[in-house]
Amino acid sequence: MNWKNLFTSSSNMTPEEARQFMAARLATDYQLLDVRRPTEYEQGHIPGCRLIPVKELSGRLAELDPKLPVLVYCHSGVRSKAASQLLLGADFQEVYNISGGIVAWQGQKAAGPEEQGLEFFVDRDFSSVFVMAYAMEEGLRQLYLALVDRVVEARDRKVLERLARFEEGHKAQLRARFAPEGLADAALETEAGAVEGGFDQARMMAHFGPQIADVKDIFYLGMMLETQALDLYSRLGRLAGDEQSRELFEFLAEEEGKHLGYLADELDKRLKE
Repeated sequence: MNWKNLFTSSSNMTPEEARQFMAARLATDYQLLDVRRPTEYEQGHIPGCRLIPVKELSGRLAELDPKLPVLVYCHSGVRSKAASQLLLGADFQEVYNISGGIVAWQGQKAAGPEEQGLEFFVDRDFSSVFVMAYAMEEGLRQLYLALVDRVVEARDRKVLERLARFEEGHKAQLRARFAPEGLADAALETEAGAVEGGFDQARMMAHFGPQIADVKDIFYLGMMLETQALDLYSRLGRLAGDEQSRELFEFLAEEEGKHLGYLADELDKRLKE
């Protein structure tokens, strides 16, 4: 413990500065740390974050890489400031406190406990992990196509069809980059029962379907799903016990971030009209 560093102030970042910092880097090039309680995390957290409550941080420093930048947040900035000082005292090289905490965060938030969605992937061999990830891409493709009939304007239909093509493109990339050798095509033709983020397709449509009034509602739904998927794949990437799975989940997390950005841009266009 470097006691001198305990009296060195950590750098502060506004939420917008933090967003720009993360957008300019791969998710593997920094660490986003939530130091709130698990119940707070479940209610809403920044996608891709790692949860270590501040009272547990001193005993769990080994879970973090002291050589990578750490962005720390809590509810409003008080606990994260204390956590930042602790990290500096433990010789972490680059620590930033996100001022205002999640209260000031204006971006998308994921919800649910740390274990949400893991049941689809944990304790399975890579072939099964690949097939499940592939099926979730297909599940979201089917969802976007099913929603095409909910919109009237031709441009909105084209956007949804493009989103469906994104998922088809994802499937092609997954096959090209990660398909296990000898995997039969029939194994990839199983019916999609879940969509990205780990949601049951039928239950989700039963819940959200009646709430969809126009294309903006579809964008909100899509952003929620992409946010949950980004968060799930980020958690899985950290938990992966083999290199193949880690690379797969990191690839998927990066792609979900791109899709989320596209949806946000399309929604902004509609809201400005």
